[in-house]
Amino acid sequence: MMRNFWLSFVTTSVFLLTLLTINSVIVLNVLANASVKSVEGKVQVTVYFGSDVAPDTVNGVRSYLLGLSQVKEVTYQSAEEALSAFREYHRADPVILAALEETDGNPLGQALKIRAYNAADFPFILQALETPEYSPYIKDKNYSDYSSALNLLSGFSNKVRMGFLALAAFFGFIAILIVFNTIRVAIYVHRDEIGIMKLVGANDWFVRGPFLLESIFYALIATGLMAGITAAVLYTSDTAIREFFAGVDVNLVSYYQANALYLFGTQFAVLSLLGLGTTAFAMRRYLRV
Repeated sequence: MMRNFWLSFVTTSVFLLTLLTINSVIVLNVLANASVKSVEGKVQVTVYFGSDVAPDTVNGVRSYLLGLSQVKEVTYQSAEEALSAFREYHRADPVILAALEETDGNPLGQALKIRAYNAADFPFILQALETPEYSPYIKDKNYSDYSSALNLLSGFSNKVRMGFLALAAFFGFIAILIVFNTIRVAIYVHRDEIGIMKLVGANDWFVRGPFLLESIFYALIATGLMAGITAAVLYTSDTAIREFFAGVDVNLVSYYQANALYLFGTQFAVLSLLGLGTTAFAMRRYLRV
């Protein structure tokens, strides 16, 4: 391998670049999923009841909602807390605020704040509140809809993810070409030795062995370097990432610690298969003696 040091260096470097783009996709996917969950966690429905509605009725609605499998949490609000939250929600709507000022006292009664396991379940929950048993007591419903933010975030992350995957595919293609040419050069240098081995009865696998091991060695070096680079980058940038994604529960260090064997093991296996397949194809011509 040392006779073709530069070809070996380039091969390992392209393997490393391929892994770099793949791990960039993994990091982006973890951050995007954490951000989406954070936004989804802010979606809620606030149900306001009339000021004359009895507490037992409100508790009945709360029990009914908690019985729905889509509902994660239902929080009770007093009339004063409901009015304060209503003013905050409509702070940019002067018409509603002016109407509140014209009313005598607090026009709102108690309220329930509803959170769902999935933001897509809120239309069902809102429909469930339209039952004749409870709808007459409900004065208003505020749906803090973050669907536009979710769609924007998901669309952006998908586009960036596809871009990184395309880049990884490009580097993978370049890696195939370089490995192919590296092995061909190495075989050409050793063509006389291969010919002699074949003439004295060596089988194809005996001849292939050193070159197949060389391709696995490239994958091993690239994966080891990628693991070291990933660990160094994550540990040094963990604080900055947490500060940038303030309010989002994301921990890339913990994610890689929990999945390191699977992630880097899979990457090593894929690179090894790529190198073995390319090497086997490149050697076919020289094994015909």
